[in-house]
Amino acid sequence: MEGNHAETLRRAVESLINASLHDALTPGGMDRLAARRRTGVASYDIRMAKRRLEQALTEVLSGSEALTAQEA
Repeated sequence: MEGNHAETLRRAVESLINASLHDALTPGGMDRLAARRRTGVASYDIRMAKRRLEQALTEVLSGSEALTAQEA
């Protein structure tokens, strides 16, 4: 089960990095990156990648809480 969580997290992080790099490497990307850092507004792909990462983290943390409750 832990290996599955690690793979899920790895894919979510990789997806966020890929979306950010893709956005930064397109024309005007560095300006969008700077604007995103200032305003917190990101492109659709980056927002979706961040949401997948948050979901993966929630899944991993809820699974670890369930294991802790079973041990008690």
